[in-house]
Amino acid sequence: MTQLMLGTDDIGKKVYEIEQEITLVIKTQVIGKNQDEAFDKWLNETSTHNVENYDVKDNSIDVVNSYFKEYSEYKGTKEIGTVQKEDKDDEDSLLEVAWYQEEY
Repeated sequence: MTQLMLGTDDIGKKVYEIEQEITLVIKTQVIGKNQDEAFDKWLNETSTHNVENYDVKDNSIDVVNSYFKEYSEYKGTKEIGTVQKEDKDDEDSLLEVAWYQEEY
């Protein structure tokens, strides 16, 4: 994960987290003698095609992508911290985010 780049102009500003949930529906058509063989063939397929920045299994022969749909839902924005100096009394102090919860 990338960390925030903090500057002196950010002191006192809040840090927010925006949550988004993405669900992908991918359908793949596979030729096989039975369901188990088709599943194993799909599971072991290493060839892919990129569809909307996602790699989907597709060898253009007997394992082909037949459907792709992305659903996105905004889950909310919450305040999670404040930008401050590590040592408020030291003019040259490094900047940090004072997180409201320990999970960050």
